[in-house]
Formats: sequence, structure tokens, C-alpha cells
Amino acid sequence: MQIRLNELRLALEEFANRHGVDSKRVEKVFQAALKRTFEHKYRYAHPKPEVDVHVDFMRGEVRITLKYPDNGKVETLTAGDLTIDDVHTLKNFFVQMIKYDVVKSNLEKLTPYIGKIVSGRVHKVDPKRGVLMGLNLDDINVEGRIEPSGMVKGENYKSGQELEAVVLGVEDRVSYPVLLSRAHPNFVRALLERLPEVADGTVQIKAIAREAGVLTKVAVISTDPFVPAVASLVGKKGTRALSIWKHLPKNEVVEIVEYDPDRVRFAVLALSPAQNAVAAYETEDEIRVYYENEDDLGKAKGKEGLNVILASRLVGKRIMALPIAEYEPPEEGITLHDLKEKLPPQIYEKMKRASLLYFKKVPPLVHVQKAIDVDEATAIRVLDIIEEALSERKGKGGVNE
Repeated sequence: MQIRLNELRLALEEFANRHGVDSKRVEKVFQAALKRTFEHKYRYAHPKPEVDVHVDFMRGEVRITLKYPDNGKVETLTAGDLTIDDVHTLKNFFVQMIKYDVVKSNLEKLTPYIGKIVSGRVHKVDPKRGVLMGLNLDDINVEGRIEPSGMVKGENYKSGQELEAVVLGVEDRVSYPVLLSRAHPNFVRALLERLPEVADGTVQIKAIAREAGVLTKVAVISTDPFVPAVASLVGKKGTRALSIWKHLPKNEVVEIVEYDPDRVRFAVLALSPAQNAVAAYETEDEIRVYYENEDDLGKAKGKEGLNVILASRLVGKRIMALPIAEYEPPEEGITLHDLKEKLPPQIYEKMKRASLLYFKKVPPLVHVQKAIDVDEATAIRVLDIIEEALSERKGKGGVNE
């Protein structure tokens, strides 16, 4: 079968223009595909020849040189020596190699999409490979895949469906090089980054823990004292949050909590929607949080213990939610529970609501006054009570500084 190089050159140029690829690159790939065709053809030959290929499109020349190292024999073939099978093999190799080359040339263009949410149409749902999708990222037509680990349990995926997912990475491969996920915590992060306070850095996301399709916990902190971190993201009556959560799986619940550099207080906040903890402290292995009310304890643990599990992931250390009946004093410092009989009831309740539950030393006056919203004289009295209790504890053999 004769290859008409002039017609082939024009066809390759048209292909290059259609796919936005340099025509010289297309010609180079064609030459490499021709070389691979003959390497494939003689793969079982003995002796096995070394293949060298030269193609000059302008002059209309094709030369395939077969060199046999064992006996020094050299055989030269031209385009007219290609069989129909050779041409079919050449076509298959060319399509495969040019597709890989196009994908590879687009890898740098795809990098800015990592961590962003993209949309596409489902091509196929494969039990082993996951959800295979076609994406249209600006002027880049590329394929992506949601592996089984990135699929949300309970969601139904089908061919032709429009789907959103976050880009986790880009791999150097021909088919479905964009790695996507709907279950990864970064899917929630990318949704929140659409809000202006997060986009401009006023509110920062410190941690996310997620059980996709069920519950997600997000810890945030504000860099502006006049912008409350949680309230600014939730919005009035939850309207801003609803505009974001509609992109999540239907039944997924999202808890946004305030981040605190004090890991014990952070653990208490992370156990939201539970409230009214009365004691909390950290040991070498865990953070213990105690509740007086069974209802609050149940909320802290969550259904099948999921709430406390995700809170532990959020904080980065195991959290134990316990009834106050099992209370054991910390080896160092005191808890709010230790102060219950010393504090006025209304102050005790305010400190409980503010999650001021553990003291290794006397906290700053301004911190206590702001947290429980009292006048300076009342705050000073609270600090005196804390100092007295710490001294008593030390006198009884505690290891307080």
C-alpha cells in the first residue's frame, strides 16, 4: 500500500491546526510512530533488527532501515513496502502517541486547576476505575477520573451526567490524566474559597475533617477582629452557607467551628453541636472533655461516634467525650468543674458557654473579661478564684508551675 506523502503532510497539518499542535511536532510524532510500527512488526524476529526511520515530507521521502547486528545485514524499505496491516498499525500508534503528546503539552496548563472545582460530563462509570469524565477547562479539552476512593457513598453516577469535582492532581498519562474527587476534604475547601472572606484571606481555613456524604467539620479563624470567622461564612439565617452546601451531596451536614491555638479549647469547640462541657484537659495520649448532661454527651459523640472521630481528625489528636461521673482531675492545672463550688452560678455558666474549661496558670485579665462579658472588677475576682484554686492544688501535691 503506497503512502502519498504530500497528501499525508496536508492531512497532518490540518490535524495540527485543529488540535492546536505545532505541525513540526505532529511530523515528529508520525516519524516516531513509524519507527514503533516496524519495531512492533519485527518484535519476534530472530535475529531482531535495529530500526531506523527517516521521513522528509517536503521531498516526499520515506526510508526505513533495518540493521541486523548479528550478521551485519542492512535492509532498506520505502513507503511502497508498507502493507495494509502496517498502515493500520501505524495509524493506531500515531493516534496513541499524538494523544499522549497533546496531553503532555497541556500538563503545565492544567497545574493551576489543582485544588479548584471543575465540571464535566460523565463518559462512563467503571467499578474498578471509577467515574470517567470529559472536562472542558477554558480552551483545554481533557479527560479526568474520579477513582472509587473519591466517589461519595450513596451518590449515583451515570453516563451523560454533569458533575462537579475538585482537581487533586495531574498525572503524566494518555487517558484520563486529571485526578478528581468529590469525597476529598479539598472539595469543601474549594467551595468555601468561593466566598470573598476566604478568597481574600480575611477568614482562613485551618483544618477540614470529612466523612463524605455524611458530615464535614471545618475549623476557621479570622485575621480581622471585626470579622467573626464562623458567622461571616454562615451568613444571616445560614443563607451564605446554603449557597455553598447545595453543591455537596444531598444529606451531608457541615459544621463550621472556630479554630483556637489552645488545643484543649479547640477540641471542645470541635465537638460542636455539643455544648456545655464542664471540664477538659490534655494527657499524653488524648484530650478528655467532660459533660454533665447526657444529651450534650450524645451530641459530642454523634451517631456511631462519628462526631468525636471527625473532631479528633480536625484537632490532630484523639478526643474522648466522657460523662462527668467519670471525671478524673488532670495531673497538672485545674478545670472549670474544680471551680464549680467556688464561682457564682451565673459566672460558672458564662465560663461554660465560653469554653473556659482548663487552667494551668492564671489567664490574662482582658481575655477573661471579653470571653464572659463582665466588668473589670468581676473579671479580677474570677482570676483571684482561679489563682487560689491553683495554689491549693499545688499545695496538695500538684505539679503546677
